[in-house]
Amino acid sequence: MFNLKSKRALFYITAGVCLGLAFPPISIYTLQFIGYALLIHFVHTSEKFKQVFFRTYVVFLVFNLISVSWLFLSGLRENADRFMILGGFLTIVLYSVLLVVPFIIYYYSRKGFIRLFGDTKLIRSLSLIYLPFICVSYEYFSSLMEQSFPWLTAGNAFTSALTKIQFIEITGVYGLSFWAYVISSMLYLLIEGTLNSGISLRETLKNKSKVVLLVAILVVYFLPDFYTAATSASLKYTKNKNEKYVKMGIIQPNINPYKKWGAKQMDLVNDYVDMIRAYDSSKNKPDMLILPETAIPFHLLDDYYMEKYRVFKNICDSINIPLLTGTLDIVFYNDSIKAKSDSKENKSSGQKYDVFNSAVLIQPGEGKNTHQKYEKMKLVFASERMPYQDKIGFLRNMIHWTVGISSFQIGWDTTVFSLRKKYKFNTAICYESIYPEFFSVFVNKGAEFCVIITNDAWWGKLFGTYQHNSFAVLRAIENRRWIARCANTGISCTIDPYGNMYDETPINEKVLMTEEVGLRQEKTFYTMNPFLIPHTAMLITGIMIVLSVGGVFRKRY
Repeated sequence: MFNLKSKRALFYITAGVCLGLAFPPISIYTLQFIGYALLIHFVHTSEKFKQVFFRTYVVFLVFNLISVSWLFLSGLRENADRFMILGGFLTIVLYSVLLVVPFIIYYYSRKGFIRLFGDTKLIRSLSLIYLPFICVSYEYFSSLMEQSFPWLTAGNAFTSALTKIQFIEITGVYGLSFWAYVISSMLYLLIEGTLNSGISLRETLKNKSKVVLLVAILVVYFLPDFYTAATSASLKYTKNKNEKYVKMGIIQPNINPYKKWGAKQMDLVNDYVDMIRAYDSSKNKPDMLILPETAIPFHLLDDYYMEKYRVFKNICDSINIPLLTGTLDIVFYNDSIKAKSDSKENKSSGQKYDVFNSAVLIQPGEGKNTHQKYEKMKLVFASERMPYQDKIGFLRNMIHWTVGISSFQIGWDTTVFSLRKKYKFNTAICYESIYPEFFSVFVNKGAEFCVIITNDAWWGKLFGTYQHNSFAVLRAIENRRWIARCANTGISCTIDPYGNMYDETPINEKVLMTEEVGLRQEKTFYTMNPFLIPHTAMLITGIMIVLSVGGVFRKRY
């Protein structure tokens, strides 16, 4: 039989498993409510900081080992850099610590609240109002850091629940997180008798107040469905191109990300040209072609590679189709362009320069403005860039990968591309698609449709590939924009403003497809006010913490 410690450990693991299974691709999202309800129980029954930390840490460690295990498992794949095993595992260990922080804050804030208003059953129950505000504030605040990893934002678990998430056109994903934390808190209140005293759930529900609470939970749970039905969101946005659309030629080349960097560049260029040329004879000729993130592993726009750039330019001119591609870009600084504090330096000439992970749009025709570019601004920490290396110089050279993705510079500004001077769109590069307020900036600047280019080949068929693809659903709904997604080895697809995915490609296969995406100019409330919910949550959290501190001093004096 299990002893008491074993039973408790099993309880902690159960909570972590519930949270892990709630996330894509398993997506049993209702388990998230149970996982957080159990987590609240662990916090409420803790008497010391050590207990709170240990219990919540175990839960989040299990949660991470299930949901983001791809961080270290990807290092076991063929040709993979073995450092990914250690780096991925350490990331999970440290990230689990960061997820504990809001519950530590909640633990102490709740104690202050109870001291301020009195230790009664009602006050203990009311103290739960702290939790949703604190958790949402922390989700947003932590996303602002250079070492941010907002992969496990609570709202990200609901990408498959399309009828429940249409209201994020007002609130964004943080409103979805808030809704999830509220239900979890109410669920805890419903089952606290069972958890604390061993009373059966059937006996608990004989209490009239518990019945009222159960009804309230059901109302809050189904409220998003009522919003979806009342706004006719499905009819309004599902595959609705509003008679205005553009055709995207999405090229999924399926190129090994490790071998690509060491391959003969001209062979790679010729392979891409062959894929591009296939669209010339297509009856369904696209308005634009898309290649994935870092499809071109050299500085395409640099004079040294002008011959290779001309190959792409000539094929675009020949078939009269613009090309959007991911590429490396190098910028040398002069008096008119000032170098950044952490810019690189050419040892022989002393000239400052930087390398960027970029997207370049090459358009047919002659003239100076036949290409536009965007430099990636949200870089993967400890992979593409070390956090705060501009302030702590030695960090820049700490990590060198066996492929050319190390030590990128942060891009200058959000860029909205102009396709043939007719249509406006933005390009989010890989990791950028998980930052909701950042993504909305492009739409607010006029993007009529959105493009995501990525290279998820590092993860193969592990969970990370499916998760990254599914999170794009949230960006489509928040901004009510069509999204064309192009991935090196998959998953490529299109997503409508309701969140429906079309023609998802298989992973690890070469695919050339042409898909229509609609054009929209209307802006959602969220697009125009992306900071309203997180800033409001932070303000209320601040007020609550001040009240709690007041409670501590009142008790002390």
